[in-house]
Amino acid sequence: MENKEREENAQVHMIEMITLFWLFFLCAAFVIQLQVPDTNPIASDAALLIAAEDAHSLASAETDSNGDSIIGSHLAADERHEACTLLIENLPDTVTGNCWLGVDAQAMERAGEGEIPPAQSLTVMHLHSIEGKIWTVGLQVWHIGSGA
Repeated sequence: MENKEREENAQVHMIEMITLFWLFFLCAAFVIQLQVPDTNPIASDAALLIAAEDAHSLASAETDSNGDSIIGSHLAADERHEACTLLIENLPDTVTGNCWLGVDAQAMERAGEGEIPPAQSLTVMHLHSIEGKIWTVGLQVWHIGSGA
């Protein structure tokens, strides 16, 4: 008889603990609030992605009189500022950005004139194999002026 009474007390105690545990988390839900910023609208991200991809495609397509890629020539000669200027000049008027370059296992560094984005930005990376070196070219873009 005494054993049955202990089991019932144990069950009641377990229910009390679960109830207290549940009440604690309900109270905590009102006290703790996570502030999650709104993300960029999908259309804005898509416009930035297309702008960065187009700028890179245009820069890669430009060739000199010998038919060599101009951006490839700049990277081969380690002319980082010129390579980045070529990329940024191909961005549309409502988009601006920063250019980041790294070669082989080096850390990427901002090349050319850099700005701090006033809002959220998007970065597009491309790899170039030039004369046995692997260049990582990153174009960080954001809207300016009347951009979406």
